[in-house]
Amino acid sequence: RLSRRLGLTEHTDPVKVERDLMPLLPVEDWENWSIRLIYHGRAVCDARKPACDRCQLADLCPSAMLPSN
Repeated sequence: RLSRRLGLTEHTDPVKVERDLMPLLPVEDWENWSIRLIYHGRAVCDARKPACDRCQLADLCPSAMLPSN
């Protein structure tokens, strides 16, 4: 979900999302990235009501610019 919001993939299928993300990060960072995305999703970027005003990634996130956020 966050990968789509951040504009890193257009896919919803986990295998396709993973394929899109793999070239963006070194192998040794994959697990850490996954854990951090999960934490960020729980703490800030909630599925129904993202807190874009508190988000450290808002300047990079195309979804933060949407009027509903």
